[in-house]
Parts: sequence; C-alpha cells; structure tokens
Amino acid sequence: MPNLDPWLNQNEATNRFENQLLSIRNERQKMIRPNCHPTYNERHEKIIEMIDWTLEKYKADMENTQQVDEQVIIQNIIEELDKKRDIAINKKRQALLKDEVWKYGEEEDSSDYVLFRIREMTDKLI
Repeated sequence: MPNLDPWLNQNEATNRFENQLLSIRNERQKMIRPNCHPTYNERHEKIIEMIDWTLEKYKADMENTQQVDEQVIIQNIIEELDKKRDIAINKKRQALLKDEVWKYGEEEDSSDYVLFRIREMTDKLI
C-alpha cells in the first residue's frame, strides 16, 4: 500500500533539520493508537500538527529567501512558535470552561515540546 503521508512522499532531498523534524513526526505518528484514550491521541496529533506547520513554514521561507541563512529562518520559526505558545498561555488564563483550559493547555504543552526538540536539534546542527 502506498504511503499517503505528504511529507514522506517528497522526491527532493531534505536537509538535516527537515529529517530531524520528520523523524520526530514519525515517532509521534507511531504513538497514535485506536484503542488509546482520545486525549492521549489528541496530544500526539497536536504535536504532529505543529511539526507540519513548522515544516511548511521552513520550506516556504527557504524557497522565498535563498539568500538568508538557514539559522536565521530557524530562529524566526522558533520566535513564531514562542508567540503561539504565549497566545495559548494567555487564552488558557482567560478561559472559563474546563474544556477550553484543557485545549489551550494542550496547545501550550505541544508548543513547549516542539520548541524543546527544535532547540535541541539546532544545537547539534551548529
């Protein structure tokens, strides 16, 4: 059966940053199980969603700005993820319903995880 994952069907070579993100994405995809609690799966799905956003942002920035250093692009992505995290924290503080608090808390946790992994791998790439 062909692989339907759009990130893994790419023919062009990917760099180390993309490979690291794809590896993390693949790990999380394997953790999603049909018999697990929905909130467990939702956490992994949220992380995959953030990694997909990061990959799309990275590829778009690399295509649009050939002259800019890759580290600058990665740093810009980290700053945008930090902003998304801050927004989630503020929304969580203002939320009145338990479901909203959980939703924004999950977004904050997912952002923290993706930011940690990006910072960890960029330290290794330097």
